[in-house]
Order: sequence, then structure tokens, then C-alpha cells
Amino acid sequence: MKRFEQNKPGSLIGIFVVLLLLVPLLNWGQSSINGEDFQSRLLQNIHQQVFEYPWSSAAFFPGNLELASRQTIKRQLKSAKEYAHNPDAFETCFSTLNNLPAPDKAIFIKNFYFYRPGIVSELAKAGLSEELQYLPATLSAFNIEAKSPFKRAGAWQLTHFQGVLNGLQINKLIDERLNVSKATHAAVQELKKNEALFDHPKKAMLAFVFGKTQIKNLCRRAGGDKCSVNELLEVAPKEMTDFMAAYQATAAFLSQNKFIPEQELPKTAEAKVRIQTHFDQISAVLPISTDELRFLNPQFPYSIIPEQASITLPEKLKQDFLFLQDSIYNGVDSTLFEVVAQKIEYPPAPNRQYVGEKVKDLEIEGKTKIKYTIKSGDVLGFIAEDYDVRVADLKYWNNIYDERKIQAGKTLDIFIDDENADYYRNLQQETAKKEEQKTVVPDFASATLPGIVVPESAKKVEHIVKSGESPYVIAQKYDGVTPEKILEWNSVSDARRIQIGQKLIIYLQ
Repeated sequence: MKRFEQNKPGSLIGIFVVLLLLVPLLNWGQSSINGEDFQSRLLQNIHQQVFEYPWSSAAFFPGNLELASRQTIKRQLKSAKEYAHNPDAFETCFSTLNNLPAPDKAIFIKNFYFYRPGIVSELAKAGLSEELQYLPATLSAFNIEAKSPFKRAGAWQLTHFQGVLNGLQINKLIDERLNVSKATHAAVQELKKNEALFDHPKKAMLAFVFGKTQIKNLCRRAGGDKCSVNELLEVAPKEMTDFMAAYQATAAFLSQNKFIPEQELPKTAEAKVRIQTHFDQISAVLPISTDELRFLNPQFPYSIIPEQASITLPEKLKQDFLFLQDSIYNGVDSTLFEVVAQKIEYPPAPNRQYVGEKVKDLEIEGKTKIKYTIKSGDVLGFIAEDYDVRVADLKYWNNIYDERKIQAGKTLDIFIDDENADYYRNLQQETAKKEEQKTVVPDFASATLPGIVVPESAKKVEHIVKSGESPYVIAQKYDGVTPEKILEWNSVSDARRIQIGQKLIIYLQ
């Protein structure tokens, strides 16, 4: 006892150090999606498509399935295990894929070879490794409806920020992450940036899935930026090593089993709609089903095509669409354009007395209440999007009658699903840490912004944001300008905060 008291300060320091070492491990565990591993999600995404259009039809994308023999599998499996980081996990995942029920196995292979040409072409244009073609197969099995509670969506499981910064349109009616072709282009651009940063295709891939910051931190722990992938994985969390095993097993499985199509993919063409149009209006006039329209245009989740947006059609129907546009537009039923959102039934609000008073003691079964502190520049629309709730819900929960009168520093009550509570609490903590760092308010009247190096020869111009413009769209109008530079020059951390009429500073060489 006396010995412990004598060493008490040292003992406490030791315990504190151990706790510090455990914190990253606890955080990594929280980042997993509902406790499921990549293998489980992969199998779920494969099976979901067996009964869905068009994969449920044998007439769609006909061809011959060439499965590897047992001898070939055994020989190649032995070779593949030699480069696997975790041979046991690799073999388990590979065996699971190889023992899939016949319909699931056929759909997975057929699906991969349907999208493969477009992906390989994009990777080649960007000068990236062809091995990356297996990444979307691992993340989603090309199930475009694959989503996660962490706001990733589509075949490539892109985040909102990854999509917007790489040119995708994401709003209430359009989510181009769900369109495999458009998402592939955006994902390849993101992977190209990552490879330039990490100088290794597999590190670029891991940064794409788990974030650049986490990979940088792991590199430091593994000995520095030049560490090998195996050295990095030695200090990585289990979720990351499980993903790598699933990726390597998926690559081995799809490279051994082939699908030879009997004919080329049907050709498609794009046509622009003049006014907001519903898939039902088109299928009522043209010989194409709404199911086929949804398959060709998954970026319209509500089957509503906004004004001036482009729709993909079979090439043979493009002229018919242009010729019969008036008939299509005239077939309007106002109920088609009602975007139905899940409505939460609330109990009567107690003591609803005046604007801004909280709804006292409100509880909703299956939901957790968290507090959000309003920041300067916040609007309810952005807050609702960040927490996957409706603006109407925020207004009800907080007795807000005029959303323009919300004030920075006040708090909002937000009810989120119980299973997502830990994720949003961690997100709030990370955001708070970043905001604690001292920031410099830029002086837009000065020649340059503080902290940003601009060549003396650079020409400063002002760009006024117009309707429909994003940093990506604006960058295309100026040579040598990137979306990231526009955000940096204007101290904008979130591309969605840019508003119509806002002046942006741009430097031209």
C-alpha cells in the first residue's frame, strides 16, 4: 500500500497514457456501420438484386457464364493468398463468394461485367491502376440502392462532399451518385487526387473509403509517408483490414470467373426536358416502361426530371421523344410531382405559447434527442440535410414559426434514430474541435487572403454566383482553376454554403 502511494503520480500517468492509446481504438469501432462487416454488406447487396429489374430477367444482357474449375480455383487461391495481408480472412471471404447460391453468383459476375468497360475506360483515361475496377464491386456489388447511415450512396458509396467537389449534382430531386456512369467519373477523379497525395494506388483506395486524415495518421504510426501498405495495415483498425480482405477476395473471385456477353450493350442517348417531367408521362407516350426509365436514370430517385435536366433513353427512342414532347408534357397529373417523405406523427405540443419556446418534455419512441448550437451562416435547410431530418420537423421540435429569425448561439433540439445517435454525437465533437482552432477572417478588399500564397502575376477577378453554379461548374469557366482553390481563396469550408449572388474571389495566372 505504501509502495503504491509512493508511486501514485507515476501510476496515474501510466493509466492516463493507456487510456490515450485506447481512445483511437474506441473511435475506430464507432465508425463501423451498424456493426456489420464488409463481407456481410457485400452478400446483402448481391442478394438484393436477384429479384430486381432488370437483373431478374434472363433476357437482359444475355451471355455465357464461364466459372473457374475447382482445380483452377485451388491453384489461383494458393497464389492469391501469398499477397493477401490477412490470408485467413481472405480465404473465408473468397470461399463465401465462391459458395454463393447459383442465382446470386450469376448476378454478381454479370453485374460486374456489365459496368466493367466504362470503369476500365475511366481509369485508363486518368492513368490509374486497373485493379481499382474491383472497388465498387466490393463496396456495393453495383447495387445502386446501397446506402449507409454515414451518407454514402450509389455503386461507389460516395459521400455528399466527394460527389459535389467532383462535379456531381446532388439536391432534393437529383442525386448523381446513383448514376453509375457519372459516379464512376467522380470517383476516379477523387482517387486520382488521393494517388497524387499518397503516391500508391492502394493507399489512395483506402483514403477514398476511410478518409485522408485517417490514412495520414496511420502512416505516421507505421513509420512515415513511405510506409508500405502492409505496414499501414498492421496498425489499422479491424474494419480496415476486413475491408482489404473483402477487396482482395472480390478481385480474385471476379478475375477467375468470367461473363461473355452475346452482344454489345444497347446504345443510349441523352435528351433535355423543357419542363419538369415525370417518368409516368414518358412511359404513357413512348414504348418504354417506368422500370426501364428508372434503370437508365437512377439519379432521379422520385422519378421526377427537373426542368432543363437531361434524361437517358434508348438511342432509338430519342427522336420519338423530341417529336412527341408536347404530348408528353401535356399529360400532367399534379399528384405525380408530390415528393412523399416519411411523416412522423407527433403528440400535441404542450404549452405552445409563443414563438421560439421549446416543445417541453417531447419524447419520440425510437429516437434520441441531441442538442445543436446554431452557428453564423446556418439555415434550417442545411442543418436538416446534415442530420437527415425535415425542415418541418426542426420547426415543430423548436416552435420556430419564422426560420429567418434563428440566431447564432441558440440551441436546437434534433431527434435522430437511436442507432445513429453515437455517429452524430461523434460528428458534433469532431466539428467542435475544428472550430476551436483559431481562424483568420479574410479581408476580401485586400489583394490577397491571409495564409494563401498567390503569385504576383496572378490576376484577381470577382465571380458572382448564378443559379445552378457549384464550385466545380465555376472552375470550368477559368483556365487552371480548381474547385478546391475556389473554396480555399474564399475561406469556404462547405461547397453547399455558396449562395446565388455571392461574390467569389478567383486568381488567374
